[in-house]
Amino acid sequence: MFTAGAPIGIDLDNTIVDYSDLFVALSRDFAHAGDAAAAGGKGAVRTAMRRLPDGEGKWQQLQALVYGARMAEARLIDGVLPFMAECRRRDIELRIVSHKTRYAAADPDGVDLRDASRSWLAASGILEVGGLDLDHVFFEDTRSDKIRRIRSLGCSFFVDDLDEVFAEQGFPESTIGLLFDPERNYPDGHRGLAVCRSWQEISKNVFCGGR
Repeated sequence: MFTAGAPIGIDLDNTIVDYSDLFVALSRDFAHAGDAAAAGGKGAVRTAMRRLPDGEGKWQQLQALVYGARMAEARLIDGVLPFMAECRRRDIELRIVSHKTRYAAADPDGVDLRDASRSWLAASGILEVGGLDLDHVFFEDTRSDKIRRIRSLGCSFFVDDLDEVFAEQGFPESTIGLLFDPERNYPDGHRGLAVCRSWQEISKNVFCGGR
């Protein structure tokens, strides 16, 4: 259960924002890599593109495009808005903490990735539903900086799709980690974490103690 007065922290990319369809659609501009990966989402696109000539470079260019100039086309993951609405109803504060540099090295246009994220958040309805404003959204240059931010905020829970975040040195013992894993990459109880396959499962862990 949540700690009274403590905010719940949430990661952004692939936790709130779903890029899977966008990765597949845009990858078709890169030697038809999307045709080979259309059924597999981001992971399949990454694998297919890395097999191409200069595949790693193409993959980095695609990521820069998805997270930057075309981010407005990404969708909101199902279940996020009801969770945030319930938090607001219960007077639980929310904070978004993302490991995101300002620019992508592979982007020749120099799109500000953080501004792209802020614009997406403003258009998504999340801010109003969750009682958030942009001062409650934090972008950090490194994973260590992200961990320090989580500590400074005193988060009761933190939701992230990367298990490495919870294994990072300094992750606060007082913060309960919820690993968001809709693609079932991790077994139940992985690293002692609550592994949640959906935002409905996240809600159960936060509001009902996992029941």
